[in-house]
Amino acid sequence: MSPRRIWSRQSREVQGMLLSLLSAACMGITYVASKYVLRTINPETFVVFWFAMGSIYSFLLLMKRGRQIELFRKDNPWKHLMGLGLASAVAIILFFYAIQLIDPTIVSFYTRADNVFAVLLGVLFLRERFNSFEGLGVAIALLGSLVTTYRGGDLLMIGLSLCLLSSILEGVTVVLVKLAVRKVSPVVVIFYRSLLASSLALLYGLLTGRLQMPTGKVLLIIAAASLGGSFMANVTFYAALARLDVTRATAIKTMQPFFVLLAAYLAFTTLPSSQQLLGGAIIVTGILCLLYGRRMVRRPEGVGTLVLEP
Repeated sequence: MSPRRIWSRQSREVQGMLLSLLSAACMGITYVASKYVLRTINPETFVVFWFAMGSIYSFLLLMKRGRQIELFRKDNPWKHLMGLGLASAVAIILFFYAIQLIDPTIVSFYTRADNVFAVLLGVLFLRERFNSFEGLGVAIALLGSLVTTYRGGDLLMIGLSLCLLSSILEGVTVVLVKLAVRKVSPVVVIFYRSLLASSLALLYGLLTGRLQMPTGKVLLIIAAASLGGSFMANVTFYAALARLDVTRATAIKTMQPFFVLLAAYLAFTTLPSSQQLLGGAIIVTGILCLLYGRRMVRRPEGVGTLVLEP
């Protein structure tokens, strides 16, 4: 292999790592903005408008690139996209209920469990290997979860249970994204994820009578935070998945709670307890063990890192 090809491959890996880290930073905006907005509207309503904004932004980006025709191709992975929309809608509603109940930093630490589920599902469905060091990482992450929840009270347990269910579904979405971006641009995936999740949440809100109309101020906050937070986080993370394997990309994203911690303190001047911070740090340590263990894995023949333009 020529030095130029080696440099090109390494350069793309570095790009993927930086994109994963940027995605984590952008998500800090999402946690803080949602905590603020959920004081006035319920999670179902928030999901409808949040994902609607995401679908608009992704459609505008496709139009700017002259690639909107990609939305209507017959060979698009429709089953994967439909599954992604459904899993995302349920996962994000549970996530926002958790945000409404407990401190956003705790939610951020605990939802890093989606890394564990993404790894396990990647092993099961994407033929990515799993070694003993990664098993140690999973065990450490579980220990961190126990430390976080020890004598935490009923409200904390309810919130963290919602986080756990949301994380399982997020692990499913990561695998579906990895499969979908083999055939379409990550921006197309974001569009359908957002459109379907918003539509399903709207249907649920109408059927249950839970749909509300936000004020103009709240809509502006949702629009701004959706662009700078969730939309940019997904664009950068899905682009990272095109350059890195699913395990490494999700493991790097474990830096997210520390960005949330800073943003939450600046916005609300609140901090979790020392026990909760310790548990969160242990969870992150466990996920980083997953990253290190993944670097020790030799990928099976024919399963390489995807290379495509986002």
